[in-house]
Amino acid sequence: MDFNITVGEEAVVFHVASLVQDGLSPTDDDLAKELGEEVRPVLQSLLDKGWLVVDEDRELALSTIARHIVSSRRYADGPPA
Repeated sequence: MDFNITVGEEAVVFHVASLVQDGLSPTDDDLAKELGEEVRPVLQSLLDKGWLVVDEDRELALSTIARHIVSSRRYADGPPA
């Protein structure tokens, strides 16, 4: 896993995490429709770096390590109230 991600990649990671937490299973097409076609190379980069995984239905999710990192960063200021 490549831990060096850009600010834009980090924003996409947190966006995907939020969607998944809300019970959604976004695909690359869903995100391109929502965020614009320019998100596709960002998604590919995150897949290549090991932050995202994709299943046979093209649904995106965070890798196990990415889930842990996102969870740790979300609550860096303390647990939710």
